[in-house]
Amino acid sequence: MLMNIIQIVDTEKSAIAILARQIKRHNPDLNIKTAAFHPKKPDKNQIDNVHNLLKWADIIDCQYWKSGNKVKEMMPELWHSKPKMLTHYNPYNLHEQKWTEYKKVVVVNNYQKSELPQAELIPLAIDQKFFTFNKDYCQQPVVNMTIARIESKKGCLEVAEACNQLKYLFILVGRISDDSYFKKTIAAGGKFINYRGNINDPLVRSSYYESAIHVCNSIDGFESGTMPVLEAMSCGVPVVSRLVGHVPDIYNGNNMVIHEGKQEDIEGIKTILKTLMEDKDKRLKMRALAAESIKGRTDIWRAGEYANAYKKVMI
Repeated sequence: MLMNIIQIVDTEKSAIAILARQIKRHNPDLNIKTAAFHPKKPDKNQIDNVHNLLKWADIIDCQYWKSGNKVKEMMPELWHSKPKMLTHYNPYNLHEQKWTEYKKVVVVNNYQKSELPQAELIPLAIDQKFFTFNKDYCQQPVVNMTIARIESKKGCLEVAEACNQLKYLFILVGRISDDSYFKKTIAAGGKFINYRGNINDPLVRSSYYESAIHVCNSIDGFESGTMPVLEAMSCGVPVVSRLVGHVPDIYNGNNMVIHEGKQEDIEGIKTILKTLMEDKDKRLKMRALAAESIKGRTDIWRAGEYANAYKKVMI
């Protein structure tokens, strides 16, 4: 049976939208359409598009709960007339509602699952055919941070300062969310920072290939991923990360280095980076172990899990 499915996302270019399109791309036997709906002020085109797709759909796949709430507020009859499932990405809004209007709730890491035990766990995954293992690994002292939004919760200023003091080139990839924080980060990085904003996927991948270490320095309770941790591991870039998002699920003791200190601990970051950068053998072993440890987290596998979830919602 051909199912008509509307995926409701926040914006066209968000990480949530990218993940939703992965599901669509690898399920050609399902009729899936992805629609952006701003969670506060959707424009007329978004309203008209979602209104028409709600009439058409057999299932509402809400990929962002706030956008779903806005759709329900503006189109209550259509919203309540269809079976719905929710994918909850945020660790900090898990108990915002009861979620009982959804026939199925999906979460993406074990922390979320512990908070919502009734939910189904479908971990985040990436296109490993695109983020391929780099055989020509960078041997220069280059540190990478790829982040969706440059803001204080991501902790890139501290990494920039650490790299500046160590005289390591720091590649920062991301979109400016907080202009004041961005300027402070650029100043902290000095002549050793290389900012790359709004670049396409091939250039993002190139940034991994040009780096010896990837860093995730987000604050506790903010991430569900991050996706760049998976991308870097798949590309063969050793990862240094705090225990945030899905990192505790992925870490096996030898496939990355864990920064156990606070986000703002610049001295701790420096020590970890210097120790790892000066241990070539450890980095070479770590990158191979990392790629092996996540090889099952492919976008094709994740799309299959969603196909099964959609079928359960229709029962």
